[in-house]
Amino acid sequence: MITKSIEPAQATAHYTHEDEMHRAKQAASPIVMACDESYAMQVAVALRSALDASHGADPLNVHVLCSQFSTSLRQKVIDSLPAGLADIHWIPVDLGSFKTFSTLPHISKMTFARFMIPNIFPESVRRVLYLDADILVLQDLRPLWETDLRGAVVGAVKDHILDSQIKADARGVERFPRVQHYFNAGVLLIDLGQWRKHRISEQGLEYLKANPDSPLADQDALNVACDGRWLDLGVTWNFYDHFKTRISKLPPSERPRIAHFVGQKPWKASKLSVNADLYDMFRQKTCFARRPADKLRDEIIRMCFRVRRRLGGVPLVQTLRAKYLSLYKSSSGARV
Repeated sequence: MITKSIEPAQATAHYTHEDEMHRAKQAASPIVMACDESYAMQVAVALRSALDASHGADPLNVHVLCSQFSTSLRQKVIDSLPAGLADIHWIPVDLGSFKTFSTLPHISKMTFARFMIPNIFPESVRRVLYLDADILVLQDLRPLWETDLRGAVVGAVKDHILDSQIKADARGVERFPRVQHYFNAGVLLIDLGQWRKHRISEQGLEYLKANPDSPLADQDALNVACDGRWLDLGVTWNFYDHFKTRISKLPPSERPRIAHFVGQKPWKASKLSVNADLYDMFRQKTCFARRPADKLRDEIIRMCFRVRRRLGGVPLVQTLRAKYLSLYKSSSGARV
């Protein structure tokens, strides 16, 4: 496995002739992710799932745009993947230019790093696949890579729920941009030439400057900049109906190719995700696998939140949860 770290203040073109020759031999086109170290586990799990889905047939060529990502955690991600099957490039980015833009409380400003993607690659790289970290790849990515974008800037998946609410002028969506169709930006197959031609990054940043409090920030901006210029890939490539759908129980022909855990994170025991076991199956293959004490803690949390859900969240349940966690901590010595 090859790993490189690029250290400029901002993400800029950094390929040498030797680098380009090396990439020309890669079976897989570049995958781009953007996160800080708080999502190190999720990056490892997403990449591990992609390798499992391809059965190791294609090495991964991965570029992680990052901020405050320690060397030890980078190595932990690398060690989570089979040797020789991933070429990882860590690209620190300066987020200073995005400080005036807001995001939802649970979303890092690293999300804005997507606008830097065209600066990372030479013009010889025609397309890249951007993936959010909160995903599982469940089928081979090659059919996605081979998608004919028919001149579109990006391939994405329409957010059917939000799109229909925006078109109906539903309550609570007043500040979302009005576009032909609204897509989720967690999976983007990007034609870099078209992106540069239509100045997508520049248009997106101009929108954010004019609308710094846009509800979904960079996703809103990308929808505006790509309005009428994107191709719908189909929900199987960005499946987000995971709240009640137990993916592992679906017939093989109905399982999504990429599951995207928007809203409800399966690694958080308090969310009571029906896909927690599926996610954990991949997590256990990484260096971020849960220990027995972690599993016990999570089971206690789930039990308390199940009771809380049934009783409507009365104060008694909060007291029980605190008591259980206190007993767990004192008996195991583990951190809660």
